[in-house]
Amino acid sequence: MALGYRVFTEIERPPQALFNRFGNIPTPDLADAMNRTGVVSAGIRPVYQPMPPICGPGVTIGMADGSGLNVLKMGIEMAQAGDVLVIAARGNTQHALLGGNLCVGLKSRGLAGAVVDGAVRDAGQIQSVGFPVHSRGLAINAGPKSGPGEINVPVAFGNAVIFPGDIIVADEEGIVAVPLAHAEAVLQKVEALRATFASLQPTLRRGEVTNIANIRREMEAEGCDFINGAFTRERLS
Repeated sequence: MALGYRVFTEIERPPQALFNRFGNIPTPDLADAMNRTGVVSAGIRPVYQPMPPICGPGVTIGMADGSGLNVLKMGIEMAQAGDVLVIAARGNTQHALLGGNLCVGLKSRGLAGAVVDGAVRDAGQIQSVGFPVHSRGLAINAGPKSGPGEINVPVAFGNAVIFPGDIIVADEEGIVAVPLAHAEAVLQKVEALRATFASLQPTLRRGEVTNIANIRREMEAEGCDFINGAFTRERLS
């Protein structure tokens, strides 16, 4: 097997009804529900704003040195309507991996969006097309066509590991990859967290800090001194 130069033609896609349930969940809620697992580096940001949210199964494209547009185009061929392209170029921003013309094609194929740990170009055209793209930066030059790469394998992407078929959720605050096997449990945890947040609203609307008594006890247990009165120079000792 040609390690580093492989194409797996299929991924396990979740039922439409399942990933539709993730479409209205903000990424911070998912990050909390997953204990920050699967959260992508904040350095990968929307190419334009306002940007529609992205939600769909990830088709992963690993590009070890950020080159290999032939591999990228083959990855696009593997993608289906509703999928999200996950282009892992190890943060290489020397040349663009996506541009306006390719995004016209991605939009026409019905893809949900693309996230790129690398650079793109033609930001204005991408915006006019209305195709959602997150990237690490912009670059003018197109990358070389030749070069190895892998399609539909696990990839390192923005400090996270993303597997083909993971549910990719991206909005203007960030990107989260939800493992398919844990999707239902994550949804349940989100609902539990939202119930907790809702229960805190009366306290917050009174301008009170939640759980302050327990916080003080924890700080005192850690050795923090609470000193009545104002700070003075004499209290430096």
